[in-house]
Amino acid sequence: MKVHYLTIGEVAKLSNISVQTLRFYDRIDLFKPIKIDPNNQYRYYQNTQLYYLDIIKSLKYLGLSLEEVKSVLTLSPEELVNYLADQENRIEEEFKRLIETKEVLKRKKEQIQSFVLESSRMHICVKKMPAQKIVKIKTSNISINDIPNMEYGVISKVLEDMGSVFDTLYGGAYSLDRYESLDDIHYDYLFTHTVTDKEIDINFEDVEISTIPEGEYLSITFALEDNAYETCYQKLMDYIDQHQTKIEPIVYDVWMPINFAASNEDEFLVELKIRLQAT
Repeated sequence: MKVHYLTIGEVAKLSNISVQTLRFYDRIDLFKPIKIDPNNQYRYYQNTQLYYLDIIKSLKYLGLSLEEVKSVLTLSPEELVNYLADQENRIEEEFKRLIETKEVLKRKKEQIQSFVLESSRMHICVKKMPAQKIVKIKTSNISINDIPNMEYGVISKVLEDMGSVFDTLYGGAYSLDRYESLDDIHYDYLFTHTVTDKEIDINFEDVEISTIPEGEYLSITFALEDNAYETCYQKLMDYIDQHQTKIEPIVYDVWMPINFAASNEDEFLVELKIRLQAT
């Protein structure tokens, strides 16, 4: 192969890298000229060196620092193949994480639209809902008025092991019945949503990955204040009786905090929903 010598300006033009950057690469021993004219200090490169500039640009595109690039350039071809395979796997994992992040953002937007921007609060409507993947923990002695910090702490740990995060929207499920008071309602399980598809071994008793099924749901949303919970629950019961609605007798109550400042009082929006039987 015939060797041609190029000036730093020619290399800059051919590689689309500035002269200043090429001089910097020279100073840090990343990409050096093949020779320097002792009379005028002009840098000269072989045309074959452009190949290495392409490698440097490719590695920088992967997000590597210049120090990491210098290290990679010392690898043998076999080692470089293994290194690039590892980077490919890393990018694939990052890609999955970004997809999950996008799903979280999408769901959060939908939650705000469904809760905060809900125009028909304390009125029953029918909503079509997709299947929702959840992490749930079985319970037996937690009522509506309890604060289940320990149980949600366990769920949070499971989500971390899955590479997910705890959703600000969470809730529980209990049997539909006529209760004397909220203290008589005891959750069968508590839950929060998850978007990850990772499979993990769950090392906590009574915790499992499950799904809230898709379908049409009777739904009522309200701000948690005064007797709103009792009022809205009674509205659901009356609606079912009056319309002789065929339902699955499980109530999902879903809570969403709407005041995120730790110094302020707790404020929640709550949705009660009951799945209609498929016809």
